[in-house]
Amino acid sequence: MKHQKTIEQNVIKFIERHNLLFGVKKIIIALSGGADSVFALHFFYKYKKKYNIKILAVHVNHNLRGKESDKDEKFCEELCKTYNVDFYSASVGVKQLAKNKKLSIEEAARILRYNELEKIAKETNTNAIVTAHNINDNTETVLLNIANGAGIDGIAGIPVKRGNIIRPFLCISKDEIKNYLHTLKIKYREDLSNNNLDFQRNYFRKKIIPLIKKEINPSLEKVILSSSEVLRNQKEVLEYFISGIINEIVVKDKTKVIVKTSKLKNYPAAVIGEIFKYIFNELIGIEYSFNNFVKLKRLIDSQTGIKISLAKKYIAVKERGKIIIHKPETLNDEEYFIKVGDSVKINNQKLTVEKLNSIPEKLVKKNKTEIISADKIKEKLTVRKWKAGDKIQPIGMKGRKKISDVLTDLKISSYKKENQFVLLNGNEIVWLIGLKLSDKYKITSTTKSAIKLCLK
Repeated sequence: MKHQKTIEQNVIKFIERHNLLFGVKKIIIALSGGADSVFALHFFYKYKKKYNIKILAVHVNHNLRGKESDKDEKFCEELCKTYNVDFYSASVGVKQLAKNKKLSIEEAARILRYNELEKIAKETNTNAIVTAHNINDNTETVLLNIANGAGIDGIAGIPVKRGNIIRPFLCISKDEIKNYLHTLKIKYREDLSNNNLDFQRNYFRKKIIPLIKKEINPSLEKVILSSSEVLRNQKEVLEYFISGIINEIVVKDKTKVIVKTSKLKNYPAAVIGEIFKYIFNELIGIEYSFNNFVKLKRLIDSQTGIKISLAKKYIAVKERGKIIIHKPETLNDEEYFIKVGDSVKINNQKLTVEKLNSIPEKLVKKNKTEIISADKIKEKLTVRKWKAGDKIQPIGMKGRKKISDVLTDLKISSYKKENQFVLLNGNEIVWLIGLKLSDKYKITSTTKSAIKLCLK
């Protein structure tokens, strides 16, 4: 009995130390039926008054072991009846997801399991989700991640808290949990797939870790847990430092991310790498790789207008004092025809061509609005992206000028150049939309009719 009390007190101190239940009124126990999750259910049932919490349990059936999976679910349901705890279950297709997304069975199961837990947490207005990872799980995770080439995130191990997910049992071992349950004669389900050495985690658990403990350090789990905590603290410091830099040099809107390279040059390569890693993972949601880092680092010192390709059809463009990361606009590459009195959508804006009843006495210049002569306007106008070789005769000039040169003179960024449209009357450019009007279509003393062009 003394041994069980010690285990419980260790968990209570761990919860207090990490402030895991602050403000929590309702928890979900992720209940697989195995020893760890059964211990979690028993522990919180025993101490629910101490923590003033309501308990729910969720079992996710992975459908990987046929009838055994169904027996796990039934066991969990009956256990919750014994404890008088509300029980929820979900059935998921792990094998199908693994096949479709080319994932391992373990990874597919993890994704689906957490999806269901989050879904039920939202539906039940639950504050926290308890997963019963123990100190052995953390050791296996760290060593697996090291073997597979993980960075600080992987070596830092299983986080004690991530969002609304808490792990109060990382301070105790699998053996302690099993001995606790055996002493109190509390039943649980054994998953025989945990003995299958084809799974990497099982191989580490059964073969690698016992050898390290025997030959190198019998306190391996405690040492790794301590190291994991140190690394997580260092990771927090790094994230705090990086977030401050990001607030200064990174701007995101709906379509792009802008990085101010003038300030970026003040930092070493390692910090620059962390900045771009954050941009990839948090802002645009694509996988970050060392190859991306090398290309982006080179782009910082490149000439204006240089582009590089990134994952998922993103591109990065070097501009004056900045890098713009975005997906090229592909929807509006075709030509559009517009009649006077109609409108057309371009670049998430609306271009309107309006016939005026009379010519205004005063032409007030407004941003992205032009009053033009309609005397030579045909029935249909054309809207398209500008092309190499396109020319316009800007107001006040006798000859024509290449659109590319006009855009350069106006210091239009490469990013905006890609999405610049022109309005044509036949084959003649009337308006470099939102920027320059052709001299041939300006209002003069001889103009008989007028049209209003407006982009908004």
